[in-house]
Amino acid sequence: MLCSHLHVDHVGWNTRLDNGRWVPTFPNARYLIARREWDHWQAAGAGALERTGDYITDSVLPVFAAGQAELVGDAHAVAAGISVEPAPGHTPGQMMVRLGSGREQAILCADLMHHPLQVRHPEWSTRFCTDPAQARATRIAFFNQHAGTGRLIFPAHFPTPTGGTIARDGKDFRFTFCGEDHACFGEH
Repeated sequence: MLCSHLHVDHVGWNTRLDNGRWVPTFPNARYLIARREWDHWQAAGAGALERTGDYITDSVLPVFAAGQAELVGDAHAVAAGISVEPAPGHTPGQMMVRLGSGREQAILCADLMHHPLQVRHPEWSTRFCTDPAQARATRIAFFNQHAGTGRLIFPAHFPTPTGGTIARDGKDFRFTFCGEDHACFGEH
């Protein structure tokens, strides 16, 4: 399991209530968490959870208590052709997953962007971004790196069909959902 970052909507299914006790949902899984992300939330303390309530206690700490949490650095190879890499800004240690290599890649970019409008306006951040300037810089660098490559991009909060490609549109960028004007899957 990868915890792309430690916001409530990305860790809530880490655990389940079993006889009044929160336990890992998947007892044989490793839960990968960026060390930088974990350090941030440890230092931020309870005040950082005021809006959402303390989901760290029920959705993250039980994974550590069970010995299933694995803290990883900014870049980490999960397996051949599967790696995680940093995407800071939304949170300090947010990670995204890269599947495949070369042109044959899919990237699960977590909350690097929340809405397709952020592709056209990468300077826009949500109120949940801990560092809006870093989030903007990360988005722009990501768009520059992946625009026109044909790589499949999967933002966590985009509507179905979720995945698509990024292209340059003059000085701006454009996101094309899979199936919108091309098939995406199996294309070269």
